Amino acid sequence: MTIEILAGAKALHHIQNKGLQPQDIELMVGASGGPKWLILSRLDQYLAEHFLPKATQSIDLVGSSIGSWRMACYAQKDPLAAFKAFESIYMHQRYETLNPQEITEFVNLVLDTIFDDEQSEFIVTNEKRRLHVVAVRNRFLMNGRSNVSQTLGLLTAATGNLLSSKVVEALYPRVLISQGGSHAPYHERPEIIELGVHNLHGALVASGAIPMALEPIKVAGGKDRWHWDGGMVDYHFAGPFNAQKGLVFYPHFSPKVVPGWFDKAIPWRRAKAKNYENVVMVVPSQKFIDSLPYGKIPDRKDFIKMDDIQRESYWQNVLSATDRLVADFHQKWHKDQFASAVKPIEVIL
Repeated sequence: MTIEILAGAKALHHIQNKGLQPQDIELMVGASGGPKWLILSRLDQYLAEHFLPKATQSIDLVGSSIGSWRMACYAQKDPLAAFKAFESIYMHQRYETLNPQEITEFVNLVLDTIFDDEQSEFIVTNEKRRLHVVAVRNRFLMNGRSNVSQTLGLLTAATGNLLSSKVVEALYPRVLISQGGSHAPYHERPEIIELGVHNLHGALVASGAIPMALEPIKVAGGKDRWHWDGGMVDYHFAGPFNAQKGLVFYPHFSPKVVPGWFDKAIPWRRAKAKNYENVVMVVPSQKFIDSLPYGKIPDRKDFIKMDDIQRESYWQNVLSATDRLVADFHQKWHKDQFASAVKPIEVIL
């Protein structure tokens, strides 16, 4: 078994009785994770070509960090071409120093290649696939971008997070850069910036601006603050999601849900099953992950632990292996729309 289909209580009942159809999806979610997304690249391509075109209804797309870039690809006129281009350029990124300025140059290259003005115009006006990009911003008294300012803010947030994740949200408010100024993915309205061609690039940069690794940005239409990686509050998304009529479809790179970025070192901080009742997750099995080279999926540490040739070879081997995920997804879906394969999501929460 290479892939697992996991569902919350309501979604589980639906799939066991009716199967999962693309027409059932109301919201799609993309998590933070940097290079981890590569394990989903071929599945994204399959979904873009064979699965989601069958969904004629409008679907909201919400993502943080690399997840927002993936969702922006889904919102393009030709999502398959976007994903293929994204995979190709992402695979071959190389750096001399890994400093924020150098990485920012690569980010701008990706934006210019995959999200030019014509593609951006289609994304921000696409009524069938409505994009919502998650970022966070600094408070006025912490609105600095120096390493000292960043370190102080991160240490304060990490310490406060031991008591409550609300401390992180208080220090770094969630900002949703959203088509039409909508807060559709959330029950409660966060701070909103309306998405447009003029700020799509800025939104995507902000959503992936990992502190101490990338340069922050001020997003047009928002407050005069530095904006940072949305994974700080929505790393893997804790829910509950605002999907009243349909299901939440969540292809994820790992059989593990870590709500916020600062929760990675807190094993007891997990998403609650009651917040995932209408969620369908598609994840690689742990057995599949263990079978990969080095027994893991790609991550940012690969840039430090491997030279470029070794890293690119490893990443290519992972991509080739993930073709098995696509084959397994295809087989399970065509057999009975996952009715016999779906499992309760509690097994990972």
